[in-house]
Amino acid sequence: MLLNINFFSDPLLKSINTALSKNEQVLIFHNRRGTASITLCDNCGWQAGCPRCFIPLTLHADSHKLSCHICGFSTKVPTSCPECKNADIIHKGIGTKRIEDELQRLFPNKKIARFDKDTDLKATVDERYDELKNGEIDIIIGTQVIAKGLDLPHLTVVGVVQADTGLSLPDYSSPERTFQLLAQVVGRVGRSSTPTEVVVQSYQPSHPSITNGLSQNYTEFYQRTISQRQKTNFPPFTYLLKLTCVYKTEAAAIRNAKKLSELLKSNFDNIEVFGPTPAFYERVRDTYRWQIVVKSPKRQELLDVLNFLPSSHWQYELDPVSLL
Repeated sequence: MLLNINFFSDPLLKSINTALSKNEQVLIFHNRRGTASITLCDNCGWQAGCPRCFIPLTLHADSHKLSCHICGFSTKVPTSCPECKNADIIHKGIGTKRIEDELQRLFPNKKIARFDKDTDLKATVDERYDELKNGEIDIIIGTQVIAKGLDLPHLTVVGVVQADTGLSLPDYSSPERTFQLLAQVVGRVGRSSTPTEVVVQSYQPSHPSITNGLSQNYTEFYQRTISQRQKTNFPPFTYLLKLTCVYKTEAAAIRNAKKLSELLKSNFDNIEVFGPTPAFYERVRDTYRWQIVVKSPKRQELLDVLNFLPSSHWQYELDPVSLL
């Protein structure tokens, strides 16, 4: 059972209706694919998770499957709880597939197309670009694959659902990525003399990433972000090295991560060693991952750190774009 939550605001629905009545094009952006992000039992609280990665499985209603977006594991949607046997299975959260289903219900006579990583290879943006550009598709739905590089002359309304989703990720670059996506998707409209509109739904409407992204104010966002980076000593004011160990057992991952952390601290005076901590995705494909983050004002010192890295079980990323 999908929880009946109306995730389109009245202003967004009004804008969609107005545009469609004029035979104009609408783009709905949401950076999460699937139908629902959480499947659980309403009776006992059991939650469907990947047995290999320990993350929630995502519902894909069109294939009637629950899938792991990390390792690809999939299973049928349960009709009853595997623990208490209760039949009250509910699905929560919003994905592009659920948005597509809702828009098809609201606008059954309009041509709707969804673009994300689940899109068939014969129905990608490249394959259907002429339809998009000529306005043959009334409503476009998608993740970041539709945010950049598209010139759509018939597009007059862009709606962004849960624009602040990425801000909750524990990474110093999360605000920057949120700003980039918003600035890019806003850039899909306003390229012609036709009046255009952008409607953004957010729980944090005053967050600088949201306000600057909407106004495409690169200068203000840069000045604020670069000041924060300097105060917290993150790139470009320092260099980063992310070290990740991969072991079959959690105990081995923790033990070896601690061992390397102590080794680095005792051999280097001018570096900062953070961790070890569980990786953002601690368990992936039946393995456990712990990580260490190293900061240094000199890139060469991070290269020297690699000489202490064991030859097996360890991965490294110099100048990582993300710490997740």
